[in-house]
Amino acid sequence: MMKKVALAVLILCLAMGVPAATAAEKVVTMGIYQEPENLNTYIGVQTVITYVHRPFAEYLIDVNEKGEYVPVLAAEVPSVENGGVSEDGLTITYKLKKGIQWSDGQPFTSADVKFTWEALINPKNLVKSRSGYELIESVETPDDHTAVVKYKEYYAPYLTRFAPVLPKHILGQLDNMNDAPYNRMPVGTGAFRVTEWVSGDHITMEKNPYYREADKVKIDKLFFKIIPSREVGIAQIQAGDVDGVWDLIEAQIPMMEKNTEISLCLSNGLVSERLIMNHSTPFPPNNGNPDYPHPILGDLRVRQAIQYAIDKNTIIDKLLYGKAHPDTTEIPDGWAHTPDVKPTEYDPEKAKQLLDAAGWKPGADGIREKDGTRLRLKITTTTGNKLREMVEQVLVAQMKAVGIEFYIENVPSSVLFGSWANDADRKKGRYDILMYTTGPGIDPHQQYEGYFHSKNIPTEANGGSGYNYTRHRDAELDKWLDLAGKAPSLEKRAEAYRKAQARVAEIVPHIYLYRRVNVHAFRNNVKGWIPNGYGIIDVVATWNVADWYVE
Repeated sequence: MMKKVALAVLILCLAMGVPAATAAEKVVTMGIYQEPENLNTYIGVQTVITYVHRPFAEYLIDVNEKGEYVPVLAAEVPSVENGGVSEDGLTITYKLKKGIQWSDGQPFTSADVKFTWEALINPKNLVKSRSGYELIESVETPDDHTAVVKYKEYYAPYLTRFAPVLPKHILGQLDNMNDAPYNRMPVGTGAFRVTEWVSGDHITMEKNPYYREADKVKIDKLFFKIIPSREVGIAQIQAGDVDGVWDLIEAQIPMMEKNTEISLCLSNGLVSERLIMNHSTPFPPNNGNPDYPHPILGDLRVRQAIQYAIDKNTIIDKLLYGKAHPDTTEIPDGWAHTPDVKPTEYDPEKAKQLLDAAGWKPGADGIREKDGTRLRLKITTTTGNKLREMVEQVLVAQMKAVGIEFYIENVPSSVLFGSWANDADRKKGRYDILMYTTGPGIDPHQQYEGYFHSKNIPTEANGGSGYNYTRHRDAELDKWLDLAGKAPSLEKRAEAYRKAQARVAEIVPHIYLYRRVNVHAFRNNVKGWIPNGYGIIDVVATWNVADWYVE
């Protein structure tokens, strides 16, 4: 049985003032700073997709605010004790709740669970990851309310799969789901259903009349208003044009605290802002092919030098009001974290020594050169993110001090984080260095294996599946990640993750900058939101939207 894990999460809710009156008591408008590429989390890779999909999509098993696994579409969390898990851990039996319907009125059955697996292993579907699903031998459906999942080999994070479940009656008739209408107008089993999507403006959801507890849902409509930036979002929530905004930055906290009509909720996050270092050439026709190393970043010494040249504490103190933590590993907390991997010290002299050893010598203007090539690298993040843009400027100055030229070329979220089918730069390996935030859910395996196992390098052959965007290959790291996903005990898994974290620190595919707190803001009329530092996929503010209400 997978043990329940309760990680320590700091929750600080700052409720300020008297609730403001609202014109429409059963309507909540949320501001989002990115327009989703689609609403299919198996294909789309933007965090905003998960944020928007939670009101209509449900998982077999979810995680509550205490870090506990809880049944959602399943009637119970499978275990050895209740007969849901075989003694060898290879067979997982999900008993499904009865009477559940999709938002179009069709019944939810075990056939949908089986279809979800079939869709994810279908090579025609350009899914972002098949982690765990490729280890399933079969899904049997002895009746409409029982799904028996049989694994080829033990897969420890089995409770994190089937999140969400896909509707067979909608997608099962298609050759693939890459461009299915479902991706923009999905059908789900959650408290809300998508009724309208006006590109560039808003996504509308209405209370799902087929939801099993529809009488308990107190919100009639949920609007996701697409806005250009956090700054615009802050202006709109202060004016009362939106009721909530997500993922604020620390610098915005003092200003928001002054508004007595707004409540802030802060919780420790598990995600890290990091630099993604491309190990493969970014140039066609071999871009993204690990057999063709990056002409600069393919050298470990250069990656190490960049890491030593970064003063993380300066970034945190000047731009994040000292509220973030210097970070150094993919797993910053919990049972799989290791304290043995320490944050890299700021050491510009060490950086210079490494660059000297790698053959990069200072040029006339201080920027290093080697064999006629300038030590010049492009750093990219999403447009409209002011914090990251400021961090980029600091990094440019810090790199220049050791003879590295960073130049900034930011792109819209849809360009950077798009899918393989949409020819996204990240998926295709057309970049030098990327900066963004990501991190694990309740079980780190999908995140860690997805980002660092060599089998998860996106390629034409696998349809762009996987998110080892650095394109690194390391047999030792693969070994520890394989063990972490298969070990029969939590203790052995934790040991494997400790080894994996140490190896990642040695080969430097990512450079971890800082771990932020989660900051969300709501008008005081919005009630029922509970901070949750955990998640199966991502940590999102809308995880319990079915319990929200307005006053």
